[in-house]
Amino acid sequence: MKEVAAAASVSLGTVSNVLNRPHLVSPRTRARVEQAMEELGFVRNESARALRAGSSRILAYVMLDPSNPFFTDVATGIEEVAAAADLSVFLCNSGEDAAREARYLDLLLEQRVQGVLITPVDAGGERLRTLPARGTPVVLVDRVAGAGEGCSVSVDDVLGGELAVTHLLERGHERIAFVGGPDALGQVRDRRAGALRALERAGLP
Repeated sequence: MKEVAAAASVSLGTVSNVLNRPHLVSPRTRARVEQAMEELGFVRNESARALRAGSSRILAYVMLDPSNPFFTDVATGIEEVAAAADLSVFLCNSGEDAAREARYLDLLLEQRVQGVLITPVDAGGERLRTLPARGTPVVLVDRVAGAGEGCSVSVDDVLGGELAVTHLLERGHERIAFVGGPDALGQVRDRRAGALRALERAGLP
């Protein structure tokens, strides 16, 4: 940074502002500093910055299964919004393995990421409560957080099941089969409940 300051004929504080608070520097001065950085091949030490600030400019998304297009679509959306906020995203694959998920969460806490988005193996896991307590916000994705237990973003699967069966009924179908995964999955239970609700409303068994 001292070499950049000398090359651009500005103070060290101005270089720091260009890196961390560019809105405080006039466009002309900022361009001169950025040109000096380019000519000198300057690369900021993000680890040192994060150490001083106590956090990084990184978010993390811990997904269950990257081979499932749903999770890759979610990851794409996260990256787009993060990029607009000048943040980077670490993508972690738990592979539906609770121990592997726990190792990732410990690592992310060590890296001082700004926040963690996660589709958890176990939404009631201890680490999901530990991270917010230590200052790292957590958002559950495709899972519902209990009352007072934090933030979550999820699909209304009951409504989804109801809409699907309602559509079939409106097309004149009455013998309808429901094919889902194991009842241990909340999404499956909710979709089935919604499907049954639509049938009951139509007066069908």
